[in-house]
Amino acid sequence: MGMSDWLAVGDETGNWDELNNPGAFLGVALVVARIEDWQTALADVVDGQPIRERLQAPPRHLPPAYRKSGGHHLLDAFNCWKAQPSEGTWSLAEPGGDPLRQEVFATLRWLAEHPRLITLGLWLKGPAMRRELFLSSDPAVALGRAYGLLVGLALPFLNPQDRLLVQPGLRTESAHLLAKQRASLARSQPNPDARLPGDLRGTVSVLVEEGQHHRNAWRGGAIAGFEAGALDHLRRVCSPLRKAELENNILNAIADLGAGLLRLSCQPGEGGLRLRRDATWRNVVCHALPELHA
Repeated sequence: MGMSDWLAVGDETGNWDELNNPGAFLGVALVVARIEDWQTALADVVDGQPIRERLQAPPRHLPPAYRKSGGHHLLDAFNCWKAQPSEGTWSLAEPGGDPLRQEVFATLRWLAEHPRLITLGLWLKGPAMRRELFLSSDPAVALGRAYGLLVGLALPFLNPQDRLLVQPGLRTESAHLLAKQRASLARSQPNPDARLPGDLRGTVSVLVEEGQHHRNAWRGGAIAGFEAGALDHLRRVCSPLRKAELENNILNAIADLGAGLLRLSCQPGEGGLRLRRDATWRNVVCHALPELHA
């Protein structure tokens, strides 16, 4: 049995800078597939439009006032729906008459029902859960831990010879955040291995620690390995990924879809639009954080 390289791209949902907000719904998602399956999936066509083209532009039915992103970003659609409430529970297969919902749901359905792309999600709500499990006010550390938990969930299902390459979502943070200021200070220190709170490197270092902890605890003995970092780093350590034509912006847009499936189907006790899961979502697995610590 040969080795397979798997690629997992991640994104967050909710504002992770509000770790202490009792009403904040926070989540992370990883979309996982073999590199060759990523290539095949990106040749798909949805509603007559190549998925590559579909994910590089805002939804065609999104009003211009809400086109804040250059590509396909679900937050833009969420903001539009928030301004024009479409409350209720919907199915991806039955989006109703709204053209924007029809278009966005078709894209989400492509991922939710895809036989080769696996979506793993993790969500939490409230500061008590944060204090119990993350013990950090630094969003980068909390995100790294959450992604590491998902890595620990995925590795036992791969073959022991396989390797999982993980790109967590790239954070964008305001300059005034304490975490960002600490990151700037850390960069000025001479130690090149210093953890940089508040940025991708801080997230990745905690992800690796958490993921390695779960690998070490695996009772089955042999278990798949993993690497983590930005896509450019992962390409340097993986020749098949370097040769594959997988554009960063499209992979990030798919990770955004995974986070959107998590948010729309798991956000508890909130008004507004909700998604009802059905049997076709076989490859979408979402957990509340306490479930992974039971």
